[in-house]
Amino acid sequence: MRQTRPPLIRMYTIDEMLRSKRYPNCSSLAQYFEVSTKTIQRDIDYMRDMFGAPIAYDARERGFFYEEEWLFLPSAFLDEREAEALKVVKKVLVQYEDTPYYAEVSQALDKVLQYLPDTMSDPSSFSSVYSFQQPTTERFSALHFARIEDGIRQKLKVRIRYNAPSTGEVSERVIHPYRLHNVSDTWYVIAYCELRKGMRSFVVRRMKEVTLLTDHYVPDPAIDPDEYVSRMFQRNIGNEEYSVRIHFSERQSRWMRERTWHDSQSVEEQDDGSLILCMQVSSLDAVRSWVMQYSSEAEVLEPKALRELVKTEALKIAAAY
Repeated sequence: MRQTRPPLIRMYTIDEMLRSKRYPNCSSLAQYFEVSTKTIQRDIDYMRDMFGAPIAYDARERGFFYEEEWLFLPSAFLDEREAEALKVVKKVLVQYEDTPYYAEVSQALDKVLQYLPDTMSDPSSFSSVYSFQQPTTERFSALHFARIEDGIRQKLKVRIRYNAPSTGEVSERVIHPYRLHNVSDTWYVIAYCELRKGMRSFVVRRMKEVTLLTDHYVPDPAIDPDEYVSRMFQRNIGNEEYSVRIHFSERQSRWMRERTWHDSQSVEEQDDGSLILCMQVSSLDAVRSWVMQYSSEAEVLEPKALRELVKTEALKIAAAY
């Protein structure tokens, strides 16, 4: 047995010996693991004090044993439902397989899951009650993602060739990346754009090329990525600030109450069972597209500019039919 075995591996093996009633002692364990008897005693004390292991010493057998039934790790940290939930997390994590941190998170889960006994599974387990449909995962370059992450961590400038969907044109830009942000399974880079001389959000999958430069940038203390993200609505963000009020019918209000649509939202309940949703947003185009899905069940009250955008779009739709 290699001496470099970490304490958790030693304790897991000690647990197996105790459960099989082999009565190991400090000397035999020290020889097995090629460590000192003091190291083994510390492991035993740790299992007792931190995990609550019911370990006692039998003078006749000259070894340790469990005074009562006990399972190491799972029962010390996780109950059965929590253990099953971890297995589900492993399945859900698949949608982030191409992101740089996937390997680290997946390996961390595997290290915990390997210690879960097979007995922690039955017909009424968590995974047999709940199921998850994986969303359609966007396609992007893992190498691009990794370079952007390095840019954020090392405060390095990044050159990108970006395909803007609004114009269909590919432009070259140098950005100062501050944050990788996921919205509805789409990855964005929140960054300062030297071309536009302001903060922008870029969709990772629209990047044709990503080059990590050697030039460092100095983070602007006035730039708060969290504040920037909080202003996003339905993946969009603008440079203005708008107070939006939308009236939803009594019927539609039943569903609107079930979710939080924006961090800034507040609700004004009406006597007839309808409601008015209030938000502070930075992009009216995003709100226009969102509110029109509710057709006549929603009416924009403010601002006037948003009412005109919805009206104009509605007239175009009517003309098409």
